[in-house]
Amino acid sequence: MKCDNLKYLPFAVIIALAGLEQSCQSDARTSTRIPPVIKKGKAQWQNDALLSLTDLINRGIDSDVNYFKRARIYFEREQYSEALDDINESIYEQDNVSEYFLLRGKINRELGKIDNALEDAQRAEALQQSSPELYVLLADILQAKNRFGEAAGYLNQALRMAPYDGSAYYVKGMLQAKQGDSLASLSSLNYAMNVNPRLLRAYEQGTMINLKLKNTAEALAINERALKRFPERASLFFGRGEILNALAQPDTALIFYQKAVAIQPDYEEALNQLATVAMQLRAYPQAIPALKTLLRKKPKSKEINNMLGYAYEKSGELDVAKTYYETALTIAPGDQDARYGMYRIRKIESEGLYPSYYPEENTTPGYKLLDTARVKINIIQPRGTTNIRVDSSRKAKIE
Repeated sequence: MKCDNLKYLPFAVIIALAGLEQSCQSDARTSTRIPPVIKKGKAQWQNDALLSLTDLINRGIDSDVNYFKRARIYFEREQYSEALDDINESIYEQDNVSEYFLLRGKINRELGKIDNALEDAQRAEALQQSSPELYVLLADILQAKNRFGEAAGYLNQALRMAPYDGSAYYVKGMLQAKQGDSLASLSSLNYAMNVNPRLLRAYEQGTMINLKLKNTAEALAINERALKRFPERASLFFGRGEILNALAQPDTALIFYQKAVAIQPDYEEALNQLATVAMQLRAYPQAIPALKTLLRKKPKSKEINNMLGYAYEKSGELDVAKTYYETALTIAPGDQDARYGMYRIRKIESEGLYPSYYPEENTTPGYKLLDTARVKINIIQPRGTTNIRVDSSRKAKIE
């Protein structure tokens, strides 16, 4: 609006227009308008945070810190390989930050790299880290290495600082179990599961201890709870198979062993149980793939070679079976199982090569008629009788 025309407007309108124009200029200059607040779930927040952190890392802004933050998100998502890659980058750029070593120790613990986890935890402690999280990690690693006295010392420190920490009670339960106090161990593990429902190892150990105590109903209940939270964990399907096997349901247990192997193809315990149960059920075609995987891990095992030989023998593939029996005999020349296997195969292969002594009498397979002209039969004579007379004093006399 031109200034010349303002004189024809009422004074109040002019003041209002001036305020509106100033407000619009302020908004355009500072962009202070607030968008509506949108509530996000944890998964969506993590996705957005990962995108933002990746962008900052690519631009080289605070790389070590942002790698650490991204590693922490990966760790919470149980993407341990990605978390390890990122925390290694953080430590490469800054090798004197205790939080970095603490996180790497926790990642290595989850990956089963116990020695690496202990080295990282001790480095974090040397860098003046003194959190209950570190002490729980150290106690957990040391109990896994059967160094119970040191583990108990760190656990007591952790419980003084955080008396209700679920992870600390998991370690306490493990120490109690290894010292033979199963009931106290189950109490501690149940507390750990209730306080920290994402603590997978607590479910696994609770299931195993209940199985050893023959509390199959309680073991099954814990396993069901765990599978609802971790539906893609091979160890939980293996645990369900163990429970069903203890309940004398091997055919159903076999299904769960197969699920465990499908998720984690190199799961040795599940492969062993899958092969063993399949052989017991005479489901030899299902046992063979598991046995072959085990043989790749242990090519010098006479037991696995013998099991494969037997499975192929029962499947009718005698030539293949012989190769495995021969390998077992090469590994252990005196092995009886392999020798008996070769004997059975030779016996099958030699059937029909030699004619019967009485060819006209082979009308019924497996039976031969007796030639009475060649064989003398002695009639069995009845034995003599013994009369027993009982006297008045109940003593027996034998005549």
